[in-house]
Parts: sequence; structure tokens; C-alpha cells
Amino acid sequence: MKLRTLSLYFLAILLCACASTKVTNTWKSPQYQGGPISKVAVLVIDERTMLRQGFENRFVNQLKQGGETAITTFDLLSLPEIKRDKAAATERLNSAGAQGLVILRLMDASSYYRETRPGSQRYAETITGYDSYMWYDYYTVAYMDMSPTYGNQKIKICLEATLFDLKTAKRIWSSVTETTFTDRMDRVAEMDPIVEKFVVAMRKDGVVL
Repeated sequence: MKLRTLSLYFLAILLCACASTKVTNTWKSPQYQGGPISKVAVLVIDERTMLRQGFENRFVNQLKQGGETAITTFDLLSLPEIKRDKAAATERLNSAGAQGLVILRLMDASSYYRETRPGSQRYAETITGYDSYMWYDYYTVAYMDMSPTYGNQKIKICLEATLFDLKTAKRIWSSVTETTFTDRMDRVAEMDPIVEKFVVAMRKDGVVL
């Protein structure tokens, strides 16, 4: 019984540590009458090289699993290059055979911290100093809070993925996800579920294979 109780306890902790990702908004251009784009380039707007590569690789892998042709851009274009000459960046993407471009960016981020006290308040006397002005002020005793407290921080991240038709340079599809992270969870492990949400939504709307 004790082993079973402990197992259930640790299972509850693991479940509480998991992040939750949900799609909050999806939009498709009513003017777009074309079918699925056959070759998509993926661009993540983030200066952190490892984060950009991680998300782009995951997008490409999941798109290819459905039969889509997809390429990364971290090895093709840097963010300063795109900002410096957008026309040249577009030509580079066209030369790579891309017909569409998926851009992933951070839309919003917020942090929440909550502190709880499981038991009653407990205090211990501690000498903080003395004052010789009066005999009863020769020493001063204060009370230090000895009660244990537990803190829990949650970070909410909103990401936006937008698909552009490179031929017309117009936005044809976009979606926003919201992910809540806790202190104990592995944020790298949540990258795959986030990308999966976007890819499933794109396929559902028929903009990729």
C-alpha cells in the first residue's frame, strides 16, 4: 500500500509538471483559393541560435512526415541579412525552391509566482541588537518566521506561426498557441507538441500537405 501510495504521489507530481499547449486562434485568408503549398521554408525569429535551429528542425521534420517538402533557413539566411535586404532574402528563398514561408515568432510572455504555506505560522526568538538608552532596551529580541513556504512559478508563452505565399508575398494563414510552463518541467521537450499543434492546424486548413 505504501509503495502504491508513493507511486501515485510521484505520478501526480509529474502530471502537474507537464506543460499545457493549446491553439487559441487560427485564421485563413478568404482570398486564398490555392491548394496546399508544395515546398515550405521555415523561419524562426529568435537571435538564440540553438532555439532557432531547434524549432526550425522540428517544423521541417513534422512537415516531411506528412509528405510536405520543407527546408530550414538558419543555414540559408541570418536575421540581420533579412533585415538588411528583404528583396535579396526573398530571392534566396526562391532560389532554394521555396513557394511558401512559415514564420514563427514570440507574440507574448508573462510570468506568475505564487507562494503557499502548508502549515501554521511558527516564530523563533532572535537577538537583533541592543540599545543602552534604557535598562529594558539593553537588548532587543525579534521574532523570525520559521514556517516553511513553497513557491510555484508559471510562465505563459504565446507563439504565432504565419504562412506567407512567396509568389504574392501575402499572408494566407496564421495561428497562435498558448503554453504554460512550470518550474519542474523540461521546456525543450515541449517544443515538439507546440510544433505539432501548428502543423496539425495547417493541414486541417489545407495550406500544406
